[in-house]
Amino acid sequence: MKTTAERVKYMMEKLNITNQAEFGRLSNASRSLVNQWLSGRTKNVDPRYAFKIEDNTNFSARWIMLGEGNPKK
Repeated sequence: MKTTAERVKYMMEKLNITNQAEFGRLSNASRSLVNQWLSGRTKNVDPRYAFKIEDNTNFSARWIMLGEGNPKK
C-alpha cells in the first residue's frame, strides 16, 4: 500500500470501522482530517496521529506514516 488513503482504508476495514468520526477518535483527529486522508488531499499522517493510532491499535506508526515495514507491530 503506497498511499496514505490506502493504508487508512485498510486499517478501517481491519478494525471493522465504517465511520470516519470513529476512526478519528482512535487518533485524536477530526472527522474532517480523516476524510482528507481518505480522499488523498492530505498525503501524510502526522506523527502525533500515527502514534496515537499505534497506542490504540496493533498497527505500526512507521507503517502508517511511511508505508514501510510490517503493518502490525
